[in-house]
Amino acid sequence: MSQLDHAVSYTICVEGNVDAALVNWFGPVQISQQRCDDGGALTTLRGEVPDQAALVGLVRHLHGLGIVLLSLVRMEDGEGRNEG
Repeated sequence: MSQLDHAVSYTICVEGNVDAALVNWFGPVQISQQRCDDGGALTTLRGEVPDQAALVGLVRHLHGLGIVLLSLVRMEDGEGRNEG
Protein backbone atom coordinates (compact mmCIF):
# COMPACT_ATOMS: atom_id res chain seq x y z
CA MET A 1 0.00 0.00 0.00
CA SER A 2 1.47 3.36 -0.98
CA GLN A 3 1.87 6.27 1.38
CA LEU A 4 -0.28 9.35 0.84
CA ASP A 5 1.89 11.83 2.71
CA HIS A 6 5.16 11.96 0.75
CA ALA A 7 6.26 13.79 -2.38
CA VAL A 8 5.76 12.03 -5.72
CA SER A 9 6.39 13.21 -9.28
CA TYR A 10 3.48 13.30 -11.72
CA THR A 11 2.97 13.96 -15.41
CA ILE A 12 -0.34 15.61 -16.21
CA CYS A 13 -1.56 16.01 -19.79
CA VAL A 14 -4.27 18.57 -20.51
CA GLU A 15 -6.08 19.83 -23.58
CA GLY A 16 -5.07 23.22 -24.98
CA ASN A 17 -2.27 25.64 -24.18
CA VAL A 18 -1.74 26.31 -20.49
CA ASP A 19 0.25 29.38 -19.54
CA ALA A 20 2.90 28.88 -16.85
CA ALA A 21 1.35 31.68 -14.79
CA LEU A 22 -1.74 29.52 -14.25
CA VAL A 23 0.22 26.79 -12.46
CA ASN A 24 3.28 28.61 -11.07
CA TRP A 25 1.49 29.12 -7.74
CA PHE A 26 1.83 25.38 -7.28
CA GLY A 27 5.63 25.24 -7.40
CA PRO A 28 8.26 24.40 -9.97
CA VAL A 29 6.49 22.70 -12.87
CA GLN A 30 8.00 21.81 -16.24
CA ILE A 31 5.62 22.69 -19.06
CA SER A 32 5.80 21.46 -22.64
CA GLN A 33 3.30 22.14 -25.38
CA GLN A 34 2.67 20.45 -28.70
CA ARG A 35 0.34 20.78 -31.66
CA CYS A 36 -1.89 17.89 -32.67
CA ASP A 37 -2.55 16.81 -36.25
CA ASP A 38 -6.11 18.14 -35.94
CA GLY A 39 -4.84 21.63 -35.09
CA GLY A 40 -5.51 21.34 -31.37
CA ALA A 41 -2.92 21.65 -28.65
CA LEU A 42 -1.75 19.55 -25.71
CA THR A 43 0.12 20.75 -22.64
CA THR A 44 2.15 18.42 -20.45
CA LEU A 45 2.91 19.43 -16.87
CA ARG A 46 5.63 17.63 -14.92
CA GLY A 47 6.44 18.23 -11.30
CA GLU A 48 6.64 16.94 -7.79
CA VAL A 49 3.52 16.98 -5.64
CA PRO A 50 4.10 17.08 -1.87
CA ASP A 51 1.18 14.78 -1.01
CA GLN A 52 -2.24 13.52 -2.12
CA ALA A 53 -4.02 16.61 -0.81
CA ALA A 54 -1.83 18.83 -3.01
CA LEU A 55 -2.49 16.59 -6.02
CA VAL A 56 -6.24 16.87 -5.50
CA GLY A 57 -5.84 20.64 -5.08
CA LEU A 58 -3.93 20.89 -8.37
CA VAL A 59 -6.53 18.85 -10.27
CA ARG A 60 -9.35 20.94 -8.75
CA HIS A 61 -7.50 24.14 -9.71
CA LEU A 62 -7.16 22.98 -13.33
CA HIS A 63 -10.83 21.95 -13.37
CA GLY A 64 -11.85 25.32 -11.95
CA LEU A 65 -10.01 27.02 -14.82
CA GLY A 66 -12.01 24.93 -17.30
CA ILE A 67 -8.94 22.95 -18.38
CA VAL A 68 -9.72 19.45 -19.69
CA LEU A 69 -7.62 16.75 -17.98
CA LEU A 70 -6.54 14.04 -20.42
CA SER A 71 -4.23 11.96 -18.24
CA LEU A 72 -2.46 11.89 -14.90
CA VAL A 73 0.46 9.51 -14.45
CA ARG A 74 2.45 8.85 -11.29
CA MET A 75 6.14 8.64 -12.11
CA GLU A 76 8.41 6.06 -10.56
CA ASP A 77 11.03 7.28 -8.05
CA GLY A 78 13.54 9.47 -9.86
CA GLU A 79 11.65 9.42 -13.16
CA GLY A 80 10.61 12.80 -14.52
CA ARG A 81 12.50 14.81 -11.92
CA ASN A 82 14.41 17.91 -12.88
CA GLU A 83 18.10 17.02 -13.12
CA GLY A 84 19.97 20.15 -12.42
